Amino acid sequence: MNIDEAIAKIEDIPTISAILGEILQITSSEKSSLKDLSRLIYADQAIATKVLKMANSSFYGFTQQVKSIDRAIVILGFDEVRSIAMAMSVFESIYLKKGGAYYNRLRSWNHSMLCGFGTRILADMFIKDKELEAELFVGGLIHDIGKVIIDRYFPKEFAKILELVEQESLSIEFAEREVLSFDHALIAGNLLKKWKFPDQLRDMVIFHHHPENAPHNKMHIALIFLADLMCHELGYSTFICESKPKIEQCLDSEQLKIMQEFGFTLTPENLVELMNKLKNHISKLENLSNMMLN
Repeated sequence: MNIDEAIAKIEDIPTISAILGEILQITSSEKSSLKDLSRLIYADQAIATKVLKMANSSFYGFTQQVKSIDRAIVILGFDEVRSIAMAMSVFESIYLKKGGAYYNRLRSWNHSMLCGFGTRILADMFIKDKELEAELFVGGLIHDIGKVIIDRYFPKEFAKILELVEQESLSIEFAEREVLSFDHALIAGNLLKKWKFPDQLRDMVIFHHHPENAPHNKMHIALIFLADLMCHELGYSTFICESKPKIEQCLDSEQLKIMQEFGFTLTPENLVELMNKLKNHISKLENLSNMMLN
């Protein structure tokens, strides 16, 4: 099966592109206003509810309750609310209400959210661009949706993939290619293209295991790669059979040498500091999961 045949089999995902397409169109236009974005989000009550829950979560730490999308946009900013709405629309369409034989909704959600938090922490340390931080947050959130898609649409093949991972200690990425000829990053990237996501976000998903191969934005994608490693090190992987990386050994990897090319040095001391910052988000993560998944 090639990637085009696989994409053709995925027909029953709800029309995710409708709401996303409008969000992307409105927020990319200089003529768009706060009211335009607010009206669009309110048109999808599931998304509106999740955006408000996110705005009121301990992640942002506001002392007063955010009761409207308008207020959320004023407090969080246009780009931040755009990013939350995009991510939540993906989760609402793809993440099943119940886990399957292999897929655990809560575990998958926790990995995705923690990777989003981790990417943001890294962006704050190395990038210091609030608009880009919001987009990197979404990249971290959605980087592994391909795993959920493969489990949902190709369950027999996915059983073989997990068997290879568990019995032969292969990475999930390598096992997917052995069984399907493509991996979760590629199938997700192709779906994001179909849904007309921005090129930068698609690249973040397609190349999150290999930022060195990305045509653009290598540094930004390297941050998602590192955030993903940090989540695995903390025991927050999408699937329980995935092995923990020896994260300190990854400091000399081709993926993270990219950071040096952009003038950033990642030391073991930096890594300890970053890991501690991400650990502090775990309690926030658990509270947020209880809110968003119920």
